[in-house]
Amino acid sequence: MTVPAIVIKHLRKEYHLPDGEVITALNDIHLSDDSDFDPIGQGEFVMLRGPSGGGKTSLLNILGTIDTLTQGNIEILGHQIDNRCTDRFLSNLRLRQIGFVFQTFNLLSTMTALENVELPMAIANELDERQRRERALELLAMVGLRDRVNHLPSELSGGEQQRVTIARALSNRPQILLMDEPTGDLDSSNTIDVMDLILRINQQDKVTIVMVTHNPDVECYANRLLYLEDGVIVKQAVNKIQVPLILQDYQRYLSSKDQ
Repeated sequence: MTVPAIVIKHLRKEYHLPDGEVITALNDIHLSDDSDFDPIGQGEFVMLRGPSGGGKTSLLNILGTIDTLTQGNIEILGHQIDNRCTDRFLSNLRLRQIGFVFQTFNLLSTMTALENVELPMAIANELDERQRRERALELLAMVGLRDRVNHLPSELSGGEQQRVTIARALSNRPQILLMDEPTGDLDSSNTIDVMDLILRINQQDKVTIVMVTHNPDVECYANRLLYLEDGVIVKQAVNKIQVPLILQDYQRYLSSKDQ
């Protein structure tokens, strides 16, 4: 039986507007052994799909502990997360066990690719300068950017910037990687490169991945799809075909769309 990485129980998220209106972004999200939808297992690749405004990003932000829940609780890697958790505990969890990749890259413009990747390690302060440099070079080589380490973000293409972002997210060896539209600003060719990289991280390093996307073309990469609508999980789909067996067909399909 797969060990759970993320368990969600009766999660509700409300936003209270200044005029008194209450907007419910998430309503009774339940991923648990006692629900219709299983917990997210360690090493699983889950995609969140559904229309805009359905609650996907709200759920991702709560899983990343950068937003708070209104009711319910979640368990991340055995840690209970609720409104009693201190900011210090949550920031430490984010720094060491959760990696983030967003559509807009969020790289520091005055830092080189190498410096951007080194930054989370410097904050964690667990490696010396030489070790941080070696780790950053190793990660940039892994994402295919060994020859771009001294380039600023403005000197990199969109696909290259996203790969730097992924390398940075992996710098402190997180067990969970959260991604919000990581290919949203990329063309088909770069989408393939980035998705292949994400899949390799998931399958080789057993990193648990939760990814929000509006792109149906990348669904084949995931183990499981959860569809959110109006703040509720309305259905799920499980990919029974092993992803590596269909990647070449997928790449040919995207190439044909660009022609």
